[in-house]
Amino acid sequence: MGKRVNFDLTGKVIIVTGASKGIGKAIALSAAEWGADLALGNRNIEEAEPVIAECRAMGRRVEAWPLDLVSVESINKFVDQVYAAFGRIDVLVNNAGVNTPKPALDYSEAEFDFISDVNFKGAFFIATAVARKMIEQKTEGSIITISSQVGVVGGPLRTPYAAAKGAVGQFTRSLAGEWAQNKITINAVAPTFTRTPMLEAAVKNPAFAKNLEKVPMGRLAEPEEIAAAVIYLASPAARMVTGQVICVDGGFTAV
Repeated sequence: MGKRVNFDLTGKVIIVTGASKGIGKAIALSAAEWGADLALGNRNIEEAEPVIAECRAMGRRVEAWPLDLVSVESINKFVDQVYAAFGRIDVLVNNAGVNTPKPALDYSEAEFDFISDVNFKGAFFIATAVARKMIEQKTEGSIITISSQVGVVGGPLRTPYAAAKGAVGQFTRSLAGEWAQNKITINAVAPTFTRTPMLEAAVKNPAFAKNLEKVPMGRLAEPEEIAAAVIYLASPAARMVTGQVICVDGGFTAV
């Protein structure tokens, strides 16, 4: 009989960005349920207070600091604060993201830059900042970025977002090759349309809302279903998995 698969996160320090709502909230709560202590990064810390309270109620240590993914200075400060408080970083869940669905011809340069900076540039620089700490600590860590199904197959009415999420897949594959020698795994999870506040805002655009009909499973994903894939990748069970973009998409990218 083989070894039992181990999803336990007890004793691990996990960073979750954008944890105040939606997928990030589900990831933070799931990680706490599996035993992890949490370092949360949010643009608005007050919005994260309910999540902090729920995780602490489970007996977990939870700390939170402001984080602006558009600023590399803010990213580096945040990672230093986590390291100073906890003394280690085992897992980064690179969740925070933004999107403004509209026709490609209607995006301003400022809108394009903001979407690209948060979803791609910010995701890259916090991954490298955390990896630097992991390498210094000789930690066999995990880095997990929340991508999107449209980073795999493309998505009309959200071209900058799709392009940025596609870039996430490429840096995931590339960094996996660089950091395997350091025993750091790096993967991405690509959700389909998920029941979140961001989606609720997006479906107010009727042209965008029609895309929901394309999911073969015929329903939205729940945030907890995306969190389940993240917990797997963060756990000892996934130590041989790296450089992968795992679609949790109800078959959207398969047909």
